[in-house]
Amino acid sequence: MSPDLFTFGSVLKASGMASDVIRVRQIHQLIIQLGYGSHISLSGSLIDAYAKCESLASAHCLYKSMPVKDMISCTALMTGYARDSNYSSKALDLFKEIQQMHMKIDDVILCSMFNICANISSLSVGRQIHALALKCKPTYDVAMGNALIDMYAKSGEIKDANRAFNEMEEKNVISWTSLITGYGNHGHGHEAIALFKKMEYEGLKPNDITFLSLLFACNHCGLTGEGWECFNNMISKYNILPRAEHFSCMVDLFARGGLLEEAYNLINKMNIKPNASLWGAILGACYIYGNMPLAEEAAIHLFKMDPENSVNYVVLADIYAAAGSWDNAWKMRKLMEERNLKKAPGYSFIPSIPQSS
Repeated sequence: MSPDLFTFGSVLKASGMASDVIRVRQIHQLIIQLGYGSHISLSGSLIDAYAKCESLASAHCLYKSMPVKDMISCTALMTGYARDSNYSSKALDLFKEIQQMHMKIDDVILCSMFNICANISSLSVGRQIHALALKCKPTYDVAMGNALIDMYAKSGEIKDANRAFNEMEEKNVISWTSLITGYGNHGHGHEAIALFKKMEYEGLKPNDITFLSLLFACNHCGLTGEGWECFNNMISKYNILPRAEHFSCMVDLFARGGLLEEAYNLINKMNIKPNASLWGAILGACYIYGNMPLAEEAAIHLFKMDPENSVNYVVLADIYAAAGSWDNAWKMRKLMEERNLKKAPGYSFIPSIPQSS
């Protein structure tokens, strides 16, 4: 008994979700062998499966070979493009083609385009698509509102991101987190904290991404006390187990603020093994604040984790030199020579200026 269109569609959906591109190719060959290759519905399912397997070249070729394009195939390909920034230009071309074919542009395509504009920081195109979206739908749902907030925030237009947020009739945790992230990325730490408190007041439960965005905002603005309060609330109030990224943010926040002992104690209390990035933050702060004992301990860990990184040796040597410990500074330089490590030289880049004819 041969599989029918419904069976092929179901198997392709499962294969795409499993990112099994080999299975998708095998099913594609079988579809052609059984004479189903010309069915538009299966073409859309194949494009969607290839896109989910990150085989966008295959999805693109299949789309181009279709004699008649439909909304399903266009949406599937556009969604795939939105997940890969390397295909941003093709996504813009596809959007123009959809408009030229006078197809109805649905919410999925609009959200995908907002995501693409956010990833490539194309504010001008994003504004045009926003205007088009308002013509199609004067009010937008949560998904589109979130995409708008993300696009404007990543483009540095915080006022527009805030306006999109305020215009949403319904908001979810992603809406609040996206705007908190935007505030943090652009140095508005106090605004990020105020928005988080408003989020709590309205009864929405933050997730681990919300707290990571909040900690980053505090770190970016040097709000050490506020960041420590958020970190503690994440654990005690919301029972969220910190990930490596949360610890890294807090260690860096303490280190930047000169609270080296607090940063060191936090590393020792971590339920995960500290990585080179954490110890690097400690070593860098020790250089700024002149803490030689802690610098030595951080360097020991870094020499084990990343023995080929010459920067760690140079920083420790400079810490020794600043403290007047010239013998130890010389030993570090000697160790670099023995291990054949060289500090990458600094250089200036002067772009060539076109000569006027």
